[in-house]
Amino acid sequence: MKKIKVLLILLAGVTSLTSCKDDFSEETPPITLPLDQAITNEKVLNSAVNGLYGLYQTNSDGSLNSYGALIPTLQELLADNAFVAIVNSNRFSTTRDPNLTFYTQNSGDIATLWNTLYKIIANANFILSYEGKISDDPNTSGTPQNLFGQAYAVRAMAYSTLVSLFSDNFNGSNPEYGVPMPLEFKPGTNLPRSSVKQVYDQIFADLTNASSKIGTGNGNKKFNSVAVDVLFSRYYLAIKNYAQANNYAQKVLNNSSYTLLPSSGVANYFTSSGENNSETIFQIDYNSLDLPGANDGITATWSSTGRYKQNFATQTFFGKIGTNDVRRGTWYRNTGYVLTLGDNPKPIDVMKYTTTDRDIVVIRKTEAVFNQLEALYYTNPADALLKLNNWVRTNRDNNYVYTGTGTDLLSEILAQKNIEFFLEGFRYSDLKRNGISFQNPQTQVALSPNKVQFKALPIPQSELNTNTLLQQYPGY
Repeated sequence: MKKIKVLLILLAGVTSLTSCKDDFSEETPPITLPLDQAITNEKVLNSAVNGLYGLYQTNSDGSLNSYGALIPTLQELLADNAFVAIVNSNRFSTTRDPNLTFYTQNSGDIATLWNTLYKIIANANFILSYEGKISDDPNTSGTPQNLFGQAYAVRAMAYSTLVSLFSDNFNGSNPEYGVPMPLEFKPGTNLPRSSVKQVYDQIFADLTNASSKIGTGNGNKKFNSVAVDVLFSRYYLAIKNYAQANNYAQKVLNNSSYTLLPSSGVANYFTSSGENNSETIFQIDYNSLDLPGANDGITATWSSTGRYKQNFATQTFFGKIGTNDVRRGTWYRNTGYVLTLGDNPKPIDVMKYTTTDRDIVVIRKTEAVFNQLEALYYTNPADALLKLNNWVRTNRDNNYVYTGTGTDLLSEILAQKNIEFFLEGFRYSDLKRNGISFQNPQTQVALSPNKVQFKALPIPQSELNTNTLLQQYPGY
């Protein structure tokens, strides 16, 4: 696709500026527009919204990295079921350290995560500044309303990710330490941290706006109303409104436009042929003309097919997968290359993403199953137990039987979720949201709710240097 520089983006949260190089358009030739004329009609608006999804990708110098690789990677490596092998490229190697040296305000990975999410927000803010100013073009498919709805959804997801990682849980400790919340495109503006509640209130407002505008179409490479319903379900889990989390999860499950991934579809789901599977609600587009590169994408550090072959699952994780489970031997393998490594116990190969041009799954229908199970655990645990057994037996392992209760049931729900969604961006946040302590059996890294490293990631030092209104999370 041709490229167009439409927007200006904020590099360091809410401060410095650079021109955007990651916006995609059908326009030809590439053009650069003055800021006050950047979005003049629906066609250019569509280009700008396409650019938001371009920012989800991972670029070649590593300065742009979030949902396409960094977030799913950190969600596993900072939790209990994954690790960096002894022989590694030095990428993410400090996540192995029981002294928790990864959690420093000088971490390059944390800075990249922070900067990329605020770039996404800055671009969404710029687009939303044109709401009400763009007329519907009968020669352009869709409507401006739909496009602005997508921008609201993108901003909501970015703020949801930021507050879940850089702040404590909703109603947790230090509730005044949310994240800075720019809602207008005003370059050079410094902002303090908003409260956690204020951020979640804004997420709700953005999702509400998105839901009223976005529509049901858009394909699986853009947000639509079903994706917004999934984000609503995540939001209600985060604020512990379990009845509403259940309602929105059920709404997604009732939607006939998408189907739950059956056992027969597991083996091929993460291949290129699986990109059009009706399980997928939203995924990040990669293709032969638009790739992250072997050094940079999710395949760079994961699986024996990647360049660095260093990030793996634990034997403890693999041991939770039943011998008849269709995910055993397809998505997760204990054979081949991993047996040659010096790690003890031997690693488990994660074979979800094995080619760079496979789109990265961000939202799929089966998530609604687990959002509902978590909500039901807190409201109707007997129903949660029944539904858990029914789903696993029907869709993954016909020999599965679980009878546990109490907190053991919650642990099993989240364990089955991790087996299903390993490397899809959930584990660390799931444990944190539910206040579940853990010790990684391979690295001995241990986290519990009383440790600052489990409460919140530190704000990068570069951002603190630039924005003097910011305060570091207490304990760093």
